Formats: sequence, structure tokens, C-alpha cells
Amino acid sequence: MQKLSKILLIIFSFILIASCSKKTDIDFSKLSNEEKIAWLDAQIKQYPKADTLYFKRAEIFQEMGNSKEALLNISKAIEYNPKEYKYYIFKADVLFNRGETTLTFEALNQAIKLKPKNLEAHMKIAEISIDLRDYNRATESLKTVMSLDKINAQAYFMRGWIFMETGDTVHAVDDYMKAIELKSDYEAVYETLGNLFFTKGDPLCVEYYNSAININPKNIVAMYNLGLFYQEQGAYQQALDMYERVLKVNPAYTNAIYAVGKINYEEKQDYNTALDCFNKAIKSDSTYYEAYSARAKIYQRQGKNKEAEEDMQTYERMKALVNKN
Repeated sequence: MQKLSKILLIIFSFILIASCSKKTDIDFSKLSNEEKIAWLDAQIKQYPKADTLYFKRAEIFQEMGNSKEALLNISKAIEYNPKEYKYYIFKADVLFNRGETTLTFEALNQAIKLKPKNLEAHMKIAEISIDLRDYNRATESLKTVMSLDKINAQAYFMRGWIFMETGDTVHAVDDYMKAIELKSDYEAVYETLGNLFFTKGDPLCVEYYNSAININPKNIVAMYNLGLFYQEQGAYQQALDMYERVLKVNPAYTNAIYAVGKINYEEKQDYNTALDCFNKAIKSDSTYYEAYSARAKIYQRQGKNKEAEEDMQTYERMKALVNKN
């Protein structure tokens, strides 16, 4: 069957070449990735030094998850056109996905050398540096970005993140507010501000979480965190309402299922509803060890000592497994 598929693909490529013999463009949206590769292979045989063809083939291989072929093809594109800065940015993406960070920075610096005011390359250096916790390099790149583009909201958000990670929450908030000033619908900033004030127990988090949710009504992270804040403040009905909204978007969101069960168990003494929630949480995520412990307490109340003991054993085993990983 595989041999037949390869034969058919070869036949298709020859038909495609014949139909496109007078042009080098094609509607790729109508082709599978394998068909795109077959067409590009044929084109490269005709135009072996066409850098754009190698670049296109590199993009497709990257999309297919074949980083080795993507790297070979983008390197070939650079060989035939070493002055195209975008090729180096793409190469950096491939290298970073392969875990080759030193070569990633080399490729991005080459892109900047070719085009010094290249915001994309500077931003990628900042993003990767933040990921590697190299905050000094990230800050320097963001400084360059801000000098080139004074209204770059993402740069302020990223610098705010660095301030927050290094314990300077005052300057973090300043940069987050600046990002919102520049981009009023910046969902990630509102959510991050919500998290920041949540950790302080500050009710301001409610305003920021609601702003994030208004921008994106399916932001279940902001909804869940807001529910958790209400729960910690003793506003249990508001918490339940928020968890209900989460579960309407994602019925299998385990944290929300468990939280509903916990409120019903601890605050409402509705053990049947609580038990149902803990069962659903375990069904949704068999490693969710807190649900086993909670369910064991209900079993104990019901006199089901054997089931309670089994759940506690599972709780200990799952907790050790999760913490190990």
C-alpha cells in the first residue's frame, strides 16, 4: 500500500509539473504537505539555485516537524542568497526548536548585522533570553526595540515580566500599565496583572481578571484564578459561578471540577455533589492526587473504610509520582 502511494505521488508530481510548466507559482492551500514537497522537489531540479524554493521547502518541513530537513533547506537558501535577513530569523527558529541556543543567537545576530533596525530579530533575542533567564541580555535587546519603536506594547510587557521575575514589582506594574496604554485590549497584560495582585491578596485582581475575560470570554485561566480568589476570600457563591463559567468552556478542566467539589464538601456539606465532583476530577486526570484524598474523606464518612484506604494509598502514590516529575 505504501509503495502504491509513493507511485501515485510521483505520478501526481509529473502531472503538476506539466500543468505548471509555464509558471512557477501554485495554490499551495489546495495541496497536502507531501504534495507541496513533491512539487518543490521538481521545481528545484529545474532551478537548483532558487533560494526562495529552498526557503519554502524549509517552511513546509518545519511545519511537518522535520527540523533536520528544515535546517538543511534554510541553509541552502542562505548559501544562494546570504543577504536575506529573514532567512536567518527562520534558521534561528529551527535551531532553537532543536535546542541549539548558541547557534540560534548567532543566526539572529547575523540577521541584525544585515538589517540593524530589524525589530523581529531583537524581539526574538529578548524572548529567548527571558526563556533562558538571561535577563541582562533580554533587557539590552528590549532597550534597543524601545529606541526603535517607542510604542511597542509587547516590549513593555516583556520588560515588565523581567522586573516581576527579579522582584521589582513597582517597575513591573509601571511597564504593564504602559503596555495597556499602548494596547488597550492586551489580554495577557490584564491576566498577568490579575495574577500579580492575586498573590498579594489585593482585590484589584478582580478588575484585571474581568478585563481579561471581557476581551476573551473563553479565557479559562483568568476565570479559574478569579474563582480561586473569590474562594479564598470566602465568597463561595461567586467562586462557584466563576467555576461554572470555566466548565461551560471546558467541561474537563480538572482544577475547576475539584474546586467545586471542595466548596460543596467543606462549606455546603453537600457530600453527594462533592463526591460526584471528585469522581469527575479523577476521571478527567487520574494523577490528580488531591481528589483521591478528598474522596477518601467522604468514603470514611460513609463507612466505606476499604475504599477510603485504597484512595489514600493511591493519593500517596500519585503525589510521589507527580512531585518526582
